Amino acid sequence: MNRALAGALLALVLCARSDFGFAASAAFTLDTAAPDGFADLTEAQPLVADLYYGGRAIGAAQITVDLYTVHFSDPAAVLELLPPTLDPEGVLAQLRRPQPRNSHRVCRSRRQHDCGFLTPEQFALIYDGDRFRIDLFFAPALLPQEPAIADPYLPESSSGFSFMQNLTGTWSGVRADAGDSQTASLFGQSILSFGESGLHSQWSATDDGNSQITQLHLTRDYRGRAWSAGLIQPAGGFSSFVASPYLYGLEYRSSNNSRRDNRYNQGAPLEINMPVRGRVEVYRDGRLVHSELLEAGNRLLDTSSLPSGAYEVEIRTFDESGRPLAQRREFFAKDSQLPAPGEWRWAIQAGRPARFEQTELLPEQQDTYFAQAGIARRLFDDTGLFANLASSDNQQMAELGARWISEYLEVSPSLIQSSDGRSGHRLYALLKTPLFSLSLSETRLQESDDTTTGYSPLGTGYSQRNAGLTGVLMGGRLSLRYSERDRNLYLESPEFTLDTEYTGATQLTTLEYRRDFFRNHHWHGDLTLAHSDADGRGLTTATFEFRFRGDHWNHSARLRADSGREDGQNGRTGFNSSWRDGDRWASEVHQQFSSEVSADEYALGSRTRVAGRRGQLSSTLDYRHSDANDGGTLNYLGSFSTNLMTDGDAFAWGGERALNSAVLVDIAGGEDQQFEILVDGVRRGYAKGGGRSVVNLPSFKSYDIQLRPMAEGFYDYREIQDTVTLYPGNVAAAEYEIRPIILVLGRLIRNGEPVAHRKISIGEYTAVTDEFGVFQMEVFSDPQFLRSPEVQWGDCLVPLPGQTGGKHWLNLGDIDWDKANCDTERNSVAAR
Repeated sequence: MNRALAGALLALVLCARSDFGFAASAAFTLDTAAPDGFADLTEAQPLVADLYYGGRAIGAAQITVDLYTVHFSDPAAVLELLPPTLDPEGVLAQLRRPQPRNSHRVCRSRRQHDCGFLTPEQFALIYDGDRFRIDLFFAPALLPQEPAIADPYLPESSSGFSFMQNLTGTWSGVRADAGDSQTASLFGQSILSFGESGLHSQWSATDDGNSQITQLHLTRDYRGRAWSAGLIQPAGGFSSFVASPYLYGLEYRSSNNSRRDNRYNQGAPLEINMPVRGRVEVYRDGRLVHSELLEAGNRLLDTSSLPSGAYEVEIRTFDESGRPLAQRREFFAKDSQLPAPGEWRWAIQAGRPARFEQTELLPEQQDTYFAQAGIARRLFDDTGLFANLASSDNQQMAELGARWISEYLEVSPSLIQSSDGRSGHRLYALLKTPLFSLSLSETRLQESDDTTTGYSPLGTGYSQRNAGLTGVLMGGRLSLRYSERDRNLYLESPEFTLDTEYTGATQLTTLEYRRDFFRNHHWHGDLTLAHSDADGRGLTTATFEFRFRGDHWNHSARLRADSGREDGQNGRTGFNSSWRDGDRWASEVHQQFSSEVSADEYALGSRTRVAGRRGQLSSTLDYRHSDANDGGTLNYLGSFSTNLMTDGDAFAWGGERALNSAVLVDIAGGEDQQFEILVDGVRRGYAKGGGRSVVNLPSFKSYDIQLRPMAEGFYDYREIQDTVTLYPGNVAAAEYEIRPIILVLGRLIRNGEPVAHRKISIGEYTAVTDEFGVFQMEVFSDPQFLRSPEVQWGDCLVPLPGQTGGKHWLNLGDIDWDKANCDTERNSVAAR
């Protein structure tokens, strides 16, 4: 009945004659009572319902349900089943009240919208009477904030007692008609580990016979807290001015190392000027820590291998013939970022500074003390504040700094004031836009008026400014860099005599534009225009380069024109070829050859890197012959690393990388077979069957370890992951048993017909034929012995004259029961 018809009937009833009025009224009286016999369905009913929160069952509860509401019989018991809330008393008060059923919000079909959830002001539920289910919902304000990671810290170590010795060597030198020079260093890191704790030592030896121990201390770093005692290099610091000296003392600090979300280190840039092509060497405390060959111009050094902390480095530059160009010291720091939300970062260091002497194995203690304490806190989501106090016997200082970040702008200012009247400031700002990025920094520390000698935490004064601009222009990338320092050279060294022509630049300006002009799958061409200025000495270059990329070989050819070079080599042509083995060998091999020709000189170069299960070796050779100098020069530099280790039960050596923790992969069986070691699904090393291999991994992390055969064939081994957690010095073990598998195929026949669903045996292995008489079985055996003995069928032995096979499979062909060798009695039993 539609609405128009219902209205018409109602009008007729109201207009009825008066003598029918009472009867009509009686007939249309509204009665809300339940029909006779159905009253029990509308009364409140006690039930047991399943409780759900967040779509997951949390238990059951007794309830009372009527047509409109749900009432919990034991609200306190329901509260125990619910997750923690910020207002449990308020939630309990809600549970004691009858709650609307909201059954209309039950999802009945996949097409239904706006169902299955509620967003209440405090608490609400949805009752599904068909399934006796109640879904519970809270207001967001009642729920505590859940961390993204339930436990931000690493679990306990997977290693007990272990010892690791890392060896790293680096060398740099030149051979020329004017004379030869070279320098080399050997570094060692020894760690005797006990789970999360250990005895750490770092030492070095140089080619001039001097050996030194630079660190020797007990340390523990676990669940965000770290301490060290002994001869230490403090790792926690907040100052932009106070270098952390080597100390005979102790340090106690908060630590991000043992966290799963540690992403807070950032290295400061080191820029130098190379007036000619040459070599750069970086020293820390008189030890060579980095070297590389660089082209002429203003160059940024690769500081990724430098350790974290705040310290001074010494930078020396040479030309191709080994002639010293410049030498300077510069403050370097890998700064910490904002602390984690709601957490404090802090560090306390105290002890006596150590003084290194070239002839002493252990540094001597200075007759003074050093103490430093710092603290940092994230005030808001994008703002942090830090404070640092440092003191020695004759100087105290206080530093205050901040960091503010946004989508487009970062600002980090800091101020320092010392007790002797010295002051300083540092300001770093970064502006990021879709079109360009601009960075600015200025650091200034006032000179000291005190002429007395002794240890000073602040050192000498200095002033530095840096600016950088990068952006997109006309399909290419434009970059502009400027750096200024008050002085470049302030030290004299008897073993490092500078060429009087070069004293180092104090103002460096670089403008560079790079643009691709051709690109496809294999070919790539680009143009680079650059101009650099160093205290008025200008150098302009234009470089065209074509590159070809293949599966293993990469080739490139370049044409470069210069203007303003000190050596007069203003035009040159070069060619490079490099080769990578890819997956051809177990070891990683990278070889690069280069050549270059100019008007009156030519150059040949070679760069080699080999990384295998026993370690890694890299070497660079560069030979250059010049008609002007009537002779040739050979620059050579390189490095190697390997590791010795034991977990208390087994000893091993090797590892592709120089890291301070490792996993020993012990493979029983599969002799002479190569396997890939997968770490978190990525290849991180190789192992050989029947032996023990090493995979070096960074500490303070958990890893999933797996094996994957490299050779073709079938192998039986554990298809599970070994999960290990490594701290410094840890050596964990992962053991695998490998058995090669031969896949054996065949067909069983009798009287020329297949024999189905019969069991046969070959030695200890059995199989059942299918409906076509075909069977297959996996036999653990050496693939080089691909012959099968006779097949046993019941008590009969069937010869196999027609076997064929491959490297990892064996086809027995048709196995004819009529040719079986068995007794008549056995034959009848087998036939039955």
